[in-house]
Amino acid sequence: MSCRDYVEALIERSERFVDLNAFTQFAPENIRSAARKADEHQANGGPLGPLHGIPVAIKDCIDVAGMATTAATPSLKDHVVNRTASVVTKLEKAGALVFGKTNMYELAFGITSNNDHTGPVRNPHDPSRSAGGSSSGSAAAVAAGLVPAALGTDTAGSVRIPASFCGVFGFRPTSGRYKTDGVMPLFPTRDVPGSFARSAEDLLLLDAVLCGQSERPAIDLRSLRLGLPGKYFLSDLESGVAQAFEETVDQLVSWGVTVVEAEMPEVSSWLGEMSEPIRAWELERSLEEYLSVSGAAVDVRSLVAGIAGQYVREEFDEALRGADAKDLAARYEHVISVSLPRCRKQYCAHLEQYKLDAIIFPTTPIAATALGEEGRAVVDGKEVSVWKTMRNTVPATFFGAPGVSLPMARSVRGVPAGLEIDGLPGADRKVLAIAAAIEAMQSKEHGMRR
Repeated sequence: MSCRDYVEALIERSERFVDLNAFTQFAPENIRSAARKADEHQANGGPLGPLHGIPVAIKDCIDVAGMATTAATPSLKDHVVNRTASVVTKLEKAGALVFGKTNMYELAFGITSNNDHTGPVRNPHDPSRSAGGSSSGSAAAVAAGLVPAALGTDTAGSVRIPASFCGVFGFRPTSGRYKTDGVMPLFPTRDVPGSFARSAEDLLLLDAVLCGQSERPAIDLRSLRLGLPGKYFLSDLESGVAQAFEETVDQLVSWGVTVVEAEMPEVSSWLGEMSEPIRAWELERSLEEYLSVSGAAVDVRSLVAGIAGQYVREEFDEALRGADAKDLAARYEHVISVSLPRCRKQYCAHLEQYKLDAIIFPTTPIAATALGEEGRAVVDGKEVSVWKTMRNTVPATFFGAPGVSLPMARSVRGVPAGLEIDGLPGADRKVLAIAAAIEAMQSKEHGMRR
């Protein structure tokens, strides 16, 4: 199949599934032109990168020169940039083609796929439900087969949550593993670019391109030790999610994996003292710098004033309220120099104490919420906060740890649910290799059942 044939098939499919609202910017003629050039390059015997001719979608808060970086908010709809983020440049140098910009939660400041400006992204498995956020369109595009891979960003779970909701593989790398220039920030201490694909093998390939490491640890499931990190992650789960996770653990044990109880009792207190100072100090300052460097026509306060969603604007106003507090600089410095290093040291010590290769838990305590549910959602017949969705994904953003979400075998209310694997900072290839080994066994068992 030529690159042009492949791209043409994806364009046709994207137009057929336009109601998913996965894209904010999609120009078929530009994609066709890039595909023709890729075919010509190959026909002329030019060197081929590992992603030659592969279309990849880019979340619309990541810069691509000549395209607008809108972050799905009105004030940036004409914000055409003249630079390309390093993560996109690496993909392009490996031969990848930019297939379009994906829809997202407005300014990436939420975890649903609702958006009052660009419209909601619909879950491909159930269009009445959320695709998760904030990297909604990237996950939906991969899940629906519109593209084989996509980039997103993850600050509190914005790659892993939509990966879980949409039933694809989503990867948050170790903090600092991928360059963040040209990526619109929220809290740089916790922000990372991340990736989506339909297999762990593809995530391994993307990671190799993005960081230059190609080694792959050998994983023997019979010698693998995975920890159950305790009540913070495993309590108060939606009944269907709990059942899916229990079945997954039983499955892992049947394959020879050692699964051990490894309670992490201090998680809430670790996170509580760090979250507010990081948010208050970094949000306005980092956004202001990005807007200035990228040549935006607005400053942060004007940007916030122009937000389409009332709920989003209220969340931003609350986050910015403490940005000028007199004691903030001292509290922030304490978090960065004392609290955060201590937290990461305790996390690493925990895995070493139990001799764990990684910890496992449901990516989200609840499955995909209904579109339109913003502050509250109904789960098991009761109202809960939608923000509960990100409870399990938040710790890794402070630990600086790599985390991958992969689909569990059992669906919940007709939509997928994810299993998250978090490892030691720097052990990205190992975490992805573990996911690939689990995926291979799942596929083998599925084939045997068929």
